[in-house]
Amino acid sequence: MKTLAGITIISASLLAGCGESQATSSVTINEEAIKAEVMADSTAKDFLVTDDGAIYVGVLDNGNNRDGYAMSVCETVRVNASGEGSRLVRIIDVAAVSRGEGFKTLGRHQCDV
Repeated sequence: MKTLAGITIISASLLAGCGESQATSSVTINEEAIKAEVMADSTAKDFLVTDDGAIYVGVLDNGNNRDGYAMSVCETVRVNASGEGSRLVRIIDVAAVSRGEGFKTLGRHQCDV
């Protein structure tokens, strides 16, 4: 699998203080199953679940809104989750992160489980 230089910056930056609702209630996810399915898609370049429970998927910015992709990732989360509540799915531009420009949100979805 090819990776972009600097993609690990996503996890190194730790995504603190993004100001969005991350996770609520008692949702338990199978992180490894979700990651495997999401990363099998050539669109995804990186994957991270934050300490707050938000799910970040890094992609290359092609100029399109990625809310629909966030909804698709949400469906994968639902299949691999138990409990009730929600998880934030945020699609970010990995190239912007690697250039040190922070987290550029390309799409997002508050995923109800």
